[in-house]
Amino acid sequence: MPDKPAILGGEPVRTKPLGEWPIITGEEIEAVTGVLKRRKLCATMYSAYEVPRLEEEFAKVMNVKYAVATSSGTAALDIAVAALGIGPGDEVVTTPYTFIATATCIVHNCAIPVFADVDLRTRNIDPSDIERKITDRTKAIIVVHIAGHPCEMDEIMEIAEDRGLYVIEDCAQAHLAEYKGRIVGGIGHIAIFSFQESKNMMAGEGGMITTNDPELAERCVSLREHGRLKDKPWYFHHRLGWNYRMTEMQAAILRVQLKRLPKVTEERRRNAEYLSKLLSEFEAVKPGYVAPYVKHAYHLYLVDYFPRRVGLTKEQFVKAVQAEGVPLTGGYMWPIYENPLFKELNARPRRCPFSCPYYGREVRYQRGLCPNAERLCYETGLWMPGYSLNVAREELDDVAVAVEKVVRHADEIAKALK
Repeated sequence: MPDKPAILGGEPVRTKPLGEWPIITGEEIEAVTGVLKRRKLCATMYSAYEVPRLEEEFAKVMNVKYAVATSSGTAALDIAVAALGIGPGDEVVTTPYTFIATATCIVHNCAIPVFADVDLRTRNIDPSDIERKITDRTKAIIVVHIAGHPCEMDEIMEIAEDRGLYVIEDCAQAHLAEYKGRIVGGIGHIAIFSFQESKNMMAGEGGMITTNDPELAERCVSLREHGRLKDKPWYFHHRLGWNYRMTEMQAAILRVQLKRLPKVTEERRRNAEYLSKLLSEFEAVKPGYVAPYVKHAYHLYLVDYFPRRVGLTKEQFVKAVQAEGVPLTGGYMWPIYENPLFKELNARPRRCPFSCPYYGREVRYQRGLCPNAERLCYETGLWMPGYSLNVAREELDDVAVAVEKVVRHADEIAKALK
């Protein structure tokens, strides 16, 4: 049959990749060449060219007062938690449906992650479960604007204000996302961005911290640079810190990428709207929910899958659609707390910080802790990379064709994959 599923030996819908990433042009190459010609690759708080300019430009675009460049988004998270004074005996509430660095930054600072469940529609942390998980040990909430869809920040900030808590925004996937007219990254007390190669603007690696608090900004700069202070000598170290500096070459690339970011983002938004119209015709899948008061950044294009309507498991469906040349994936394979690090509490020798005497409570992360997150990981949550939206609109028709083809032949595929 001419439309035999590719996973069963038929011809795939696509043989060409749906989108390419990262976008590298002559501008990036020229920017890096300029750094090499200046013969200054390291950026410190005392001497740099590209990094301070990137920080200034990024702060302006994100509408915040301060931006502090770091070596990665993970480094930015470590610094943000430390800058708030979080440590032994403290708890931080966060989401289990994200990359592990959102939780390990808490453990690296000797505090305890407490996982709140997510909203099935947006996959973002659920404010009502945040409230249920707060204790007398809670010091902060780390929210993740997953895939580029902002969290319910009004509710979260109200909870934080009522309880005297800090809010860290993890905007690693949310460059230029907006919540009720406000760009994310300046709504909480402090925020982080990632420039890892998959992100909407990238330099291979890199990160940024944003805040409107001058004291927090100064602390972050110091923590980034071995605890130094700008008005002190090079070998004066005021606090415990890291070498989490961004290089001049990373900053040069990012300054070019920042200029391109609005165009990349708008193209993703337009094409996401078109793809969502196509997929809304199916009962097997549903395009990810977008609240009417947000602007999505589309680091990822989310899809909800209904296995009982199709007769294929999530894993089987993904394999079959991928075989058609469409870059659909199952997303996060399990909630963060299902990793051995948290199931076995083996972060550091002697089970620190989970056995910390300053904490003095039993820590257990069990299946069933966050049912919605587990359902998304094991049954219903799918996504495509955001760059698959940076294509000609007609190419997105192939996504619908592939889904229809797999659904129509679901019985055959299920038998073959048993």
